Amino acid sequence: MKTPVYLRRALEQVGVAATHPILPVAGGDTAHSGMVESHGQRFFIKQHRNRHLLEAEARGLLLLGGRLRVPKVLACEGDDEGGALILEYLPIAPLRGSREWMAAGQALARLHKTPGADGYGLHPDNFIGATPQSNRTHDDWVVFFASERLEPLLQRARQRGLSPEAEGKVERVIDQLEHWLLARPHSGCVHGDLWQGNLGQVEGEPVFYDPACYYGDPQVDLAMLNLFGGVPSAFYEGYQTEWPVSLHYRAWPVYDLYHWLNHYTLFGGQYGRAVEETARRLLTTC
Repeated sequence: MKTPVYLRRALEQVGVAATHPILPVAGGDTAHSGMVESHGQRFFIKQHRNRHLLEAEARGLLLLGGRLRVPKVLACEGDDEGGALILEYLPIAPLRGSREWMAAGQALARLHKTPGADGYGLHPDNFIGATPQSNRTHDDWVVFFASERLEPLLQRARQRGLSPEAEGKVERVIDQLEHWLLARPHSGCVHGDLWQGNLGQVEGEPVFYDPACYYGDPQVDLAMLNLFGGVPSAFYEGYQTEWPVSLHYRAWPVYDLYHWLNHYTLFGGQYGRAVEETARRLLTTC
């Protein structure tokens, strides 16, 4: 098969011939991932038919790179046929033990506590998974989360076939967001898609990847880390050692609702029940 022009250009930037075989590796559900080795060096390659998705990922990694350990961006090329992102290859392994989880909490807190500009959003639009994510700037977090997060995802979920019962509950949550969210929480740089599958370690140092960055309430990252099961207490010990702030648990189900809506939009099925149940539980706490 002929190598796409965008991939050939990206490979040329890192000194790899387009004839080198690309070995498939695990790397998420959104892009096709692979690894190529040349002259003793390994490179991690992501390809997607939508080059804008990979360009957004590259911008996020560059933003995080001055504050966290992330895979270095080596090349990003695209055209109307698709795009390729070449990253530093890292032998990432799961976090193991209290020391590594504590270090991850400290690293994330350092990212979060760094003051951003006034307002929320403040970053080029990007993607949450394969779903477009608007980062249009607002000076009120409740307004931002309603208009740039929940409302667009509810519209997509409605088109996907979300039940009228679930839709009605989500609409009621959106109408009452001030019950759960602060109007002006600290605005920090957030990873934006920080489930446990986007966090690991290399030689004990925490590594973060696959971001969907913007400036917002740091609690969005803490909430998502618990979306598919809780993280060890050592993580929070490390986080609060670095930045002793209160955990705003009341807001977490609202932030979960955004991701459940996205999962339903992308995958359908059981995630519709998660949307409705999360909205129902929120409404019982009004």
